Amino acid sequence: MKIVKKSNSKVFSVLSKYRYVRHFQSGTSRLKEKTVKKLLYQAWKVTPSKNNFMPYKVHVLGPKHQEYKDSIFQKCLQNEGDSDGVIDPLTDRYLEQLPNYANILTCDYLLIFTLRVEHYPNPFQQMLIERGHNYPATKENEIETLVTPASLEVGMFANTFKTLCLEKDIDVAFTGCFPYDITHWRDIPFVKREPLLLMTIGKGKVFRQDHASEVEKTDYKPDYKKVINFVG
Repeated sequence: MKIVKKSNSKVFSVLSKYRYVRHFQSGTSRLKEKTVKKLLYQAWKVTPSKNNFMPYKVHVLGPKHQEYKDSIFQKCLQNEGDSDGVIDPLTDRYLEQLPNYANILTCDYLLIFTLRVEHYPNPFQQMLIERGHNYPATKENEIETLVTPASLEVGMFANTFKTLCLEKDIDVAFTGCFPYDITHWRDIPFVKREPLLLMTIGKGKVFRQDHASEVEKTDYKPDYKKVINFVG
């Protein structure tokens, strides 16, 4: 099967701008809040959701929330240490270069995606509930069962938002190395349910691809044919 590698698609060209940010610019390059709000609104507007519940919340931390960002970076470090059995990853692994998720420290905006319960179903949803349909998205004691489908929807929202950002030459990065247990988030008062994804936004200054070591250059995706299976 012939694989077409070239494309005239504008969307493909925009998505091809993505580079993992290790360090964001600061100072006068900071993004305007109204820009971020507009892009988040557009992502909300076009991202689909099963039964229109959108069982997740996007907490937005801006430039004035550095204390929270510092704390979340430490959580990521602690999670890495706990996962790998390393007491202090910062001194044991990162004396010369901080981990990739250190972009949390320099980003303009940090998005924290968590689960969310819908307490006020829309009229159509309420009609279905009254007819006997069960929706865990509306129940405090069942919302945890939606971690997998909610994570899928978060991925769709985040990728849509990423595309809108890249179209405006705004850089983004994703982090999944953090503790999922809510007990680790007690110092972040608005995070009351399990976090699902972290996303950083700003103008990139240092990118992983541009400063990759020789061994990092071997970190490529699996072969296309390993991932895509046309059933014949």
